[in-house]
Amino acid sequence: MKTKFFAALCLSGVCLTSPALAIEEAPQPASTAPTYQATVDPAAFRPVVLEHKKLGVTTTPATIRLITPGVDKFSIYPLIGAPHFAEGITRRWNYVLFFPVAPGSTERVRCRMEIRFERPRGHYSVVVSEVVWQEQSCADRVAAAS
Repeated sequence: MKTKFFAALCLSGVCLTSPALAIEEAPQPASTAPTYQATVDPAAFRPVVLEHKKLGVTTTPATIRLITPGVDKFSIYPLIGAPHFAEGITRRWNYVLFFPVAPGSTERVRCRMEIRFERPRGHYSVVVSEVVWQEQSCADRVAAAS
């Protein structure tokens, strides 16, 4: 069936290789990587009993910079795991993160981060709407280019 159709097109003077049917590719826009956006709000973090004993996750600022508005909620699991304060089905996940002071160093800086989610209209999945830090120094550490 396909060969008869192709033969009929070629016999009628219109062939798939003719310049009249050539598909032009639209120019591709310049690649723009999502920029890291975060706010600092110490009042957003409620006191938690034995919070100072939370083990948290040791990670790099480059990993945290991947968490930007619009990222799917379940894409966060492979990056830093499940939330650290027993949040289940909520729109806010809190984490305790440890960053190395310097590359190869065993000293770490402790930071608290909250990820807020929203469900865009017409979408099924929940996505990141905002990243909030408890301290400005932690937000600066992650935002700095590495």
